[in-house]
Amino acid sequence: MDRVHLGRAIATSAMIGGLVMLGACGGSSPTTPRPPPPPTISFISDNPAAVENSIVLLMTFTGTDSFTLTLTANSVTDLFGYALDIVFDTTMLALASLQFGFFLNGEGITVTSQMVQTTPGTLIIGQSRVGAVAGLTGSGALLSLNFTAIAAGPTTISIENAGAFDSMGAALNTEFVGGTATVPASE
Repeated sequence: MDRVHLGRAIATSAMIGGLVMLGACGGSSPTTPRPPPPPTISFISDNPAAVENSIVLLMTFTGTDSFTLTLTANSVTDLFGYALDIVFDTTMLALASLQFGFFLNGEGITVTSQMVQTTPGTLIIGQSRVGAVAGLTGSGALLSLNFTAIAAGPTTISIENAGAFDSMGAALNTEFVGGTATVPASE
């Protein structure tokens, strides 16, 4: 191979190597930016400052068309049981499932749990420890509610007719806190 052909071969190899590197590194060709993720459902508590002796709804999962709220006992003392209504707008949300938590089962105690939907959008819920045992002190999940969005916009999920009681059957001074979920409009 003469000098001219050798020079062309080296130049061609260098150019091919440069193009391969340019392609491997992304080069200078324009890239299409990824679209932003779709907006998810948000939830704002009616009283974000509720800390001690409260039972509150907290968002524990969110998606674009479904979300989970967990009814959580916060810094309660001698909680033996509770009863309440959870009320929501059935033109905005559908209850997909409800699962009772394990906070009241602490120490392996038997718990009785009931949920009845008397009218669309009103869940009557009660849960209590069973037997001559102490109530629980601390914080933990009482139940989880999984909702599916039906329509976009803000919607209230309230706690009504609520009460909590201790191991002696006396009413506890407990704050119950619902909130507002906002379902974004689909694009």
